[in-house]
Amino acid sequence: MKQGPLTGVKVVEMAVYVAAPCATRLLADMGAEVIKVEAPTGDTWRPAGIGYLPRFSKDENPVFDIYNTGKKIVSLNVKTAEGKEAFFKLLAEADVFVTNLRPAVLDRLGLSYEDLKDRFPSLIYGAVLGFGKTGPDADLPAYDTTAFWARSGFFRDMSIVSENGTYHPVGAPSSVGDTATGYLLMGEICAALYRRTLTGKGDYVTSTLYHNGVFCMGTMITIAQEPFGNKYPRTRTDCGFTGAYECGDGEWIYFPAGSAKVFPKLFDMIGRPELLEDPRFNTGLGRWQNRAALYDAFAEVFRTKPAKYWAEYGHQFELPVVYMAHFSDVSKDPQAWENGFVEHVEFPNGNVDVMPASPIEMESFTPPPTRPVPPVGTDTVEVLSSLGYTDEQIDAMIKSGAAIVAE
Repeated sequence: MKQGPLTGVKVVEMAVYVAAPCATRLLADMGAEVIKVEAPTGDTWRPAGIGYLPRFSKDENPVFDIYNTGKKIVSLNVKTAEGKEAFFKLLAEADVFVTNLRPAVLDRLGLSYEDLKDRFPSLIYGAVLGFGKTGPDADLPAYDTTAFWARSGFFRDMSIVSENGTYHPVGAPSSVGDTATGYLLMGEICAALYRRTLTGKGDYVTSTLYHNGVFCMGTMITIAQEPFGNKYPRTRTDCGFTGAYECGDGEWIYFPAGSAKVFPKLFDMIGRPELLEDPRFNTGLGRWQNRAALYDAFAEVFRTKPAKYWAEYGHQFELPVVYMAHFSDVSKDPQAWENGFVEHVEFPNGNVDVMPASPIEMESFTPPPTRPVPPVGTDTVEVLSSLGYTDEQIDAMIKSGAAIVAE
C-alpha cells in the first residue's frame, strides 16, 4: 500500500463521542499515526451501539468503529501524576493534539491550550467547541443535536406545516453535525501543519458545532431576515414546485427546478407540454405566483406510477429526478458499491456488516479499509514501551491505576 500524505505525522487524541474522533479518523485514513487516549472507563461513545444495534457487543460495535478505526488504543488516568507524565511524554513526540473535552475540564486537568502552548510550542492544538470561545453560553454542554441542529434553526423551521397549521419539529440524523464539525477540524489541522512547515510554529485551531450549524444553514439564516421576508416554517406550497412528490407506490421522488430551462423538459416528462404555453407557467414570476397549482399538476401525474419509474424516466430527459432512498437502501445501492462508498467489515465474532468506507479520495493514495476498534487499553503497553518505560515501570503504573490495559 502506498504511503499516505500524512505519513510521519503523530496525532494524540483525547476525545469522546463523534466530532473530534471523526477528525482524527480522517487523519489516520491519510496515514497519520493516531493515538487515542481514553479514560479508564473508555470513550463514552463506545456503549452508544446499545441504542442502535440489537446484537451490539464488545466484539461488534460498528457505530463506534466508524469514527475510531485505524487508531492505537491507549488508556491513561491523567488525574494521576504518573498518568499525566506519560501523557506529556506523548505530547512531546506529537505533531497534533485533538480534544473535545469541555474547557472547564481541560482547565482542571491542566491541558488547556494556555497550559500547553509554551511547553509544546510546535504542537498543533485542535479543539471542538460547542457554542464558541466566549459569550454567556461558551461553557454550556453541547451536542450535535443541541448546538448544531437546534440552535441553528433547523429543528424548528425545516418542518413542513400541514394544511391545518400544525407541525412537529423534525428530528436530526445522528452525528451529521458532529461529522461536519470533524471535517472542518481535519482541514484546519492540515492547514496548520502546512503553516508549521513555513514558520516552525504550532497553532490553536477550533471547530465549533454552533458556528458550523450557522454556516451550513447559511442560506436560510440569511433569507429569513426581515428585509427579505422569507418566513419559516413553511407549508408545502411555500416550498414551491421543486422538492418532494409522493408517487403511486407510496415512495417519493425529489427534483430541483431552479433553472427556467428545465421546465420544457419537465412538462414533456409528465406528458403536459401545453403547460409551457399556459400564461400562469411560462415565466419565472408566473410559476412562482402559481406554485400551488403547478405543484398540484406535477403531483397528479407522479401519483400514477412508482417512484423508481419516474426517477429512471426523468434521466431520459436529462433531469435530476432522484428516488428518495431509505437509509436501508444505501447498503444495497450498486452505485455505492461500484465507487467504494461502502464496504464489508468482518468483526472478531465472525459477523460481517456493511459500513461506510473512508470518504478520502486521492489519485495518489487509497485509504485503508475500516477495521474493528479493539478494547480499551489494547495498545497501552506498546505505546508506553515506545516512550522508554520499562516493563517494571509499566507494571507499576497498571497496578496503581495510572495506566489501563485491555482485559
